[in-house]
Amino acid sequence: MSAKAATGVGNTFFCRDYKTVIVELWFAAATATVKCQGSVSESAPTFSSAQALTNHWDYIDMIDLQNNSSIDGDTGVASSGAASDARIFEVNVNGLESINFEITAYTAGSVTIKVRGYSD
Repeated sequence: MSAKAATGVGNTFFCRDYKTVIVELWFAAATATVKCQGSVSESAPTFSSAQALTNHWDYIDMIDLQNNSSIDGDTGVASSGAASDARIFEVNVNGLESINFEITAYTAGSVTIKVRGYSD
């Protein structure tokens, strides 16, 4: 996502060949929450649609690299919009086929998300 100023999901990142994904979030005076979604399905699900037997995905935990705290997938990372802020997280994608990111509770500003995968 690049300066997304609305709720919704980004582009699917296929992570089968990676053990870990590093995620950079940039909140530009944003009031929003970002959640990581993951799936083991061979074909990427429709992350923008509800979870279902035929559309299997779940929210995934992220580790904040600033203080090593765990961010519950169902909770996500919230920004209050007071100032711009960069955050970096690690996502254990070991065994996942694909991930995506969803912006929820959006009311202001914009969010940029960059993703990079690592094997070791």
